[in-house]
Amino acid sequence: MSHVTTTSRGAPARASAAQHDNARILVVLLCSLFFLEGVLFIPYVGIQNDEVLFAGAIYPPWGVQHSIRFFGHTFPTMLLSYVGTLKAWIYRVAVFSVVPPSPWSVRIPVLLIGAITIWMFFEFVVGWAGLRAALVATALLATDVTYILTTCLDWGPVVLQHFLLIGGALLLLRFHRWGKVLDLGAGFFLFGLGLWDKALFSWALTGLAAATAVVCRRALFRKFTPRNLAAAALGLVLGAAPLLVYNRSSRLSTVGENVQLSSARFGHKVTILRNSLEGSSLFGYIVRDEATLQPEEPRNEVERLSLFLSEATGHRQAGFLWFACILAFALLPWLWNTPARKTMLFALIFVAATWLQMALTQKGGNGAHHTVLLWPFPHLFAAAALAQISRFWPRAGVPALVAVTTLICGSNLLVLNEHFAQLAERGTTIAWTDAIYPLSRYLSGAGAAHVYTTDWGIYDALRALNQGRLPLELGADWFLRNTEKKLPAEALAAPGAIFVGHTENNEIQAGTAAGFEALAESAHLHKHFIKVIDDRNGRPIFEIFRFSRE
Repeated sequence: MSHVTTTSRGAPARASAAQHDNARILVVLLCSLFFLEGVLFIPYVGIQNDEVLFAGAIYPPWGVQHSIRFFGHTFPTMLLSYVGTLKAWIYRVAVFSVVPPSPWSVRIPVLLIGAITIWMFFEFVVGWAGLRAALVATALLATDVTYILTTCLDWGPVVLQHFLLIGGALLLLRFHRWGKVLDLGAGFFLFGLGLWDKALFSWALTGLAAATAVVCRRALFRKFTPRNLAAAALGLVLGAAPLLVYNRSSRLSTVGENVQLSSARFGHKVTILRNSLEGSSLFGYIVRDEATLQPEEPRNEVERLSLFLSEATGHRQAGFLWFACILAFALLPWLWNTPARKTMLFALIFVAATWLQMALTQKGGNGAHHTVLLWPFPHLFAAAALAQISRFWPRAGVPALVAVTTLICGSNLLVLNEHFAQLAERGTTIAWTDAIYPLSRYLSGAGAAHVYTTDWGIYDALRALNQGRLPLELGADWFLRNTEKKLPAEALAAPGAIFVGHTENNEIQAGTAAGFEALAESAHLHKHFIKVIDDRNGRPIFEIFRFSRE
């Protein structure tokens, strides 16, 4: 890779080994900062249902859509038609075999993977745009609110998507420089794993292909040899093999069940993109949107400092990355004849091609878990522009670049602090409620013969936290999905059967509680409350009950 700094004329020059070593120290600090930022949120946010969906391939009751038989053993391959079991295998072999499921064991590994992704991103940008742009881009990513929160909670999931995209791109950059076919095959193998992990990886892969075809077409055509094509195809097929096998047996279910084009809500999706860049898209989704009647008092010095900083800075809810990207776009014609052009075009084409795919998909682009799949290329786009502008002023350029970068990163950290301050004061929404932990502990000692979950957001979290030991059954599904077969009334009053649902006004899937009540009434059964589970803010979230004829 080429490592560049600046000459007195603003043209790139090769960076010294000492400069690169010093830069790596700063990158280690940025990766550590990112990790600590995520760790801060771990104990405050409850395990969300989709966050541990992968546990259905590790613990019973099994939640797998496809498996393969190999040497007399069954290997789960797909959780859903578009979500594979790659993360499940990583946790089964390397995490849960060592430590049991908990908010820490679920989230620490993805934070580590996110930190490694930041490191790989730095190395990738060094090869594209030089040391100066790489440091700016890395700082922007390490403090990005949407990246931090979606990584810590792996909402999407997105963590492996970022890791495999940047890892594969870095290997292809190495192949471009050194010509080792092993790097080419390994890069496409990671891309194949990305498709298996989540088929939506095709969005990013298409964006990467479009950017490469436009910006690097000459180098790309020179690499079009039978050997290289065979290595790339072999790597991609090997990585995506479980997905390919599933689609062969299911008649392309991944495409048939998920690809539905629509231009509806296009403007709304633009707003989601802007909010994701500003770091505001998750307000009201993880943290309660409204303050409680009696906000919690700070419990420790970290909360006190966070609340003080939130108040002192006017409750900041939007960072400056969006404006940095808009500024970079406006300056692109001015920077057209500079070394930054190729880097900026590459990042811009990737973002445009990838986002348009999700924006024109019916269920795509409606949340931060989709728009964050564009990351970290918006950061590369802004950083390349800022670094190039700084080269026009040999003396004042670096201090100005440091000041602007610090301003953007500082605004990110203030938005992140606002998330934390609201979390400490208001608590979580129902989907992320921390009441799932006392609920899990209570049920683990309840000795129930059947535990029916009567609403969404309970089943998968309980399966993971109890390592498959609870006799869980999806009671809500009998009312919401299965129209031919209904839960028999006799099951309501079966010996040892208990039910778990959300309290009044906290129901996520409207109609399930009423369905159980109507079924019980038709069978002349009476509902008996066993226990109500509160969250850390003292709000009643879950209710545990049973039915009897008494």
